Parts: sequence; structure tokens; C-alpha cells
Amino acid sequence: MPPGCSFLNFTASHDGIGVRPLEGWLPQHDIDALVELMHRFGGYASMRTRDDGEDAPYELNITWFDAMKGNRRGPDAWQTPRFLCSQQLMLGLRGIPAIYLHVLTGTLNDLEGVERSGRLRSINRRRWQRNELEWLLETPATPTREVFKSLTRMLDARRQEPCFHPDAPQRVLDTPPSLIALQRGPTAEGRRLIAVHNVTDRPQPLELQELAHGQWHDLLAQAPWNHEATLAPYRSLWLVSEGSG
Repeated sequence: MPPGCSFLNFTASHDGIGVRPLEGWLPQHDIDALVELMHRFGGYASMRTRDDGEDAPYELNITWFDAMKGNRRGPDAWQTPRFLCSQQLMLGLRGIPAIYLHVLTGTLNDLEGVERSGRLRSINRRRWQRNELEWLLETPATPTREVFKSLTRMLDARRQEPCFHPDAPQRVLDTPPSLIALQRGPTAEGRRLIAVHNVTDRPQPLELQELAHGQWHDLLAQAPWNHEATLAPYRSLWLVSEGSG
């Protein structure tokens, strides 16, 4: 990457979720299964006509929160943890993060907006009424409040962490498929950060040789890490260590 340039990382925007980058990476039956799953979660797929005359999806029209409603087996109880895991993973990547408003508020599909406008992209362009949004943010146990508080806490921690500088090195660590782990840094002072994510709905053993030695601090908990042996479903950690190692 040229000096002075950076990635812009985001999961959702005012448009749909593009699926064309999956072509050539995933088998067509997996892409078809993804589209069908988004239909089951209340979303749509915008189509294009290929050179052979067949229709193919080019974007999914669904809010990111509702896209995290379940897995191949259907809706489950892990929607909010899965959603937050996806955001913490994105926030840990090298580059500059962007958070769409309706990600910050955990917005549900706006099906009435689609009916009014006749446009599929309206599903993710809800116009909040201030009193409604304020009520959701102030009411305990609403997904909107949990998402907003969790994401603002992540953003506050990220903003103060030197390992998240856009130019800080990134290395993808060797893990089982159930985990995704990145190392950011080391910084010039030798500070390192390990971001590890359980991307499944089952507890997973946390066995990373990079964490085997040294003292690690849990950035979000603002406390020493207790070297937990397993990660709960969709749990993510930002662990920092000062000095070389």
C-alpha cells in the first residue's frame, strides 16, 4: 500500500451488501444459500443479468443487524452477540473504520419503507423519529441500547489504542476455522494487540501460542486478562501487551 494511503473498512452502508466479490471465491450453491437465508431473515436480493442471460444477485438488501439473525439453520438466540462480533472484527482490521448510522443503532428491516418507495434499498434507510430512537436508547434490555452502548465503548477504546493506528502492522494468526485472530503492531514502543473472535455459536478453546507468555490486558474490560481457556459463542477480545515478546 502506498505511504499515506489506508483501507476504509465497513460492513454496511446506505446501499445493499455487495455479493459480487464472492464470485470465484465461493461455490455458486453457497451464494444461493446465502441469498435464500437473507430472504428468510426478511431481506431481498437485487439482481443483474449476466452475459449468458441468467439472473444473478449483485447485492443483498437487508439491515446488517437483521442479516445477523441466525445461521444456515435459521434464526437463533445469538443475533446481538453475532452482530457485535462482526463489528469488533471489522474495527480491529488495519485501516480506518466507518460505522453506518443504522449499524450504530441496530436497526431492523424497514419493510414499510420498501413498500412506500418501491425501492429495495429503502429497507436499510429508515428515518428515525427522534422520540422513538431516544426511547429505545434509554430503555434497558432493548437491542438498540445494547448495540449503541457496546459499539460506542469499542470506538472509545479503539480511538485511544496506538496499535489501531492505520499504519500499525497487521498479521493474521494461525487458528482453527472457528476463530479469527489478528495481531496489530508492534508499535515503535513494542506494544502489541491480539484481536481474537469466536465466529461460531459454540464455546471454542482459546489456544494461541502468541498468548501463552507475558502479561495481557483486556482493553474493553480495562482489566488484566485472566487467561480464560475458552471463548463463549461470538465473544471477541482485544488483548494488549507492552514490550517485546
